[in-house]
Amino acid sequence: MSNKKNDPAGTDDAIILMFLSLVEEDGIEVPITLNVKGVIVSGILIGANAYYEGISEISKQLKDNTMSKIIGKKFTVLKEAYLKQLEDSKEENPATFLHLKDITFTGVEGYSHSNWWRGRISSIDAISFDPRSLG
Repeated sequence: MSNKKNDPAGTDDAIILMFLSLVEEDGIEVPITLNVKGVIVSGILIGANAYYEGISEISKQLKDNTMSKIIGKKFTVLKEAYLKQLEDSKEENPATFLHLKDITFTGVEGYSHSNWWRGRISSIDAISFDPRSLG
């Protein structure tokens, strides 16, 4: 599926590229299931900006106020750098990661849950979605 030398996104999969366009350019959230090296990752595909904002927002709930401020600030800086990169780019931004929220992992050990996930596009072995979930 991947042609890393010619494709900076790490994929030539038209469906993944279409979903990236929907979440990055249109702000749409897409329920999706991925197979990554034998682990099933299910969640809601979101844009990078939404990912950074989500982490910054959730960090406000940390009991350690110092850690909360540090994580919130760091992710705000990352978001601003990402937005500047988009603004400065004369070509389409070559995404190398997918961002998901409300995740369930299914693997050899059973199930586990997480709120946020960032995964390398080139590591995706398979993708599944239900078109009815798109609206």
